[in-house]
Amino acid sequence: MSQADTHREHRRATDVYQVVIVMPVMLLLMQELFRHTHDYADPKILLWIVAIAAVDVMPVPAWNGLHMLLTFPIRLSVAILYPPYVAAAIAFVGSLDPREVKRTIPLLRALFNRSQIALTVLAESYVFHAVYKYTLYPETHKPISHIWVFVAGTLLAALVGYVVNTTIVLIAARLDTGMRVREILSRMHGARPYLFLVEHCLLGLSAVVIVQFYIAVGVLSAAVFLAALAFARQMYFQSRTLADRLAEQNEVLADQADKLEQLLANEQEAVAELRELNRMKSEFVAVVSHELRTPLTAIIGFAKTLRRPEFANDESTRAEFLEAMERQGDRLLRLVENLLTVARLENSTLSPSIGRVSFGDLCREIIEGLGSSAERITARIPDNVPVLYTDRDLLGRVIANLLENALKYSPDGTPIEFGATVTDDEHVVFWV
Repeated sequence: MSQADTHREHRRATDVYQVVIVMPVMLLLMQELFRHTHDYADPKILLWIVAIAAVDVMPVPAWNGLHMLLTFPIRLSVAILYPPYVAAAIAFVGSLDPREVKRTIPLLRALFNRSQIALTVLAESYVFHAVYKYTLYPETHKPISHIWVFVAGTLLAALVGYVVNTTIVLIAARLDTGMRVREILSRMHGARPYLFLVEHCLLGLSAVVIVQFYIAVGVLSAAVFLAALAFARQMYFQSRTLADRLAEQNEVLADQADKLEQLLANEQEAVAELRELNRMKSEFVAVVSHELRTPLTAIIGFAKTLRRPEFANDESTRAEFLEAMERQGDRLLRLVENLLTVARLENSTLSPSIGRVSFGDLCREIIEGLGSSAERITARIPDNVPVLYTDRDLLGRVIANLLENALKYSPDGTPIEFGATVTDDEHVVFWV
């Protein structure tokens, strides 16, 4: 199913749900209007309708088209002062969504918004009058007695109203978006819905003050109180919205700080690696310089010696020196070739030349090239070593390096064994 089809399915389910809420509420209110017409004769009802409508024109935008209405204490006061069906009718008529005037929402959505508010007030009124059984209808003008029972009834009504309203809106948002319940609650009431519930119930206590003002003092004082309450409520939600935005920005900044810290750690690790590479490079240059200097010094020393008159006519000495110079020259050549090989390996430009190689002949050639040092080496190479298919120069360089290291780093005069064997799967294994 495509995304457009999924959206249409959600929209259809939401419309059906809104009809299920709107139709019973409107039928109930119309029925009660005809059955109890005299209960709607109080002219002060118009005051409450105007008060709710006036405050509702200052909603705080929330999420997914929802708005945080600022009339909760006023509607709860109406639920306390009037019978349930009258209070629900006042809430239904007075709940004015500015988008209705601008015609930016469908009629069904507007009726649904009014109906869910009417159902909330209806539940609040039923609960309060079930707890507080004393008549508080405006025409009696009775003062509030049993204040603790009154407060308990108000808090319980606020709690039930919260549950009813949240449940209705939650189901609508779930059908419309398909989101999880926890995520919807987070978007509706912030990151801590339970804290919002506590604040909601505590704010409901302001309805106690509104009703007391209305009954004991009069309509004008209640109107002034309602205006101040609406302003304070507006400031509260604006500050709450700002706080939520700051919290989101703080989360973004914290995430960016973590990323920067990780990047810094990676950079420090890279710097440490570069320092280690630089140290190894310096050590490599020092070792190479020493290795190159040794045969060069020997060659230069023998050459200077041969130029001296006393050695000019000594054939045996001259032959010995020339052999030593040749040996040191071969050693120097191998060092240079090793350096070039390392460079080609690092640049991935080394191309092995594969061919037939006689392992025994190669080993004997390398050992003979070591000159007098070869006397310390005992070679044990069996006759059944097969012909190898490999790069002769590279394999010879490996064997020569191993033998030269053995000669160089073992105590003088100690024997060195070079051996090889053939495995069952016709592989050649050699060791020094």
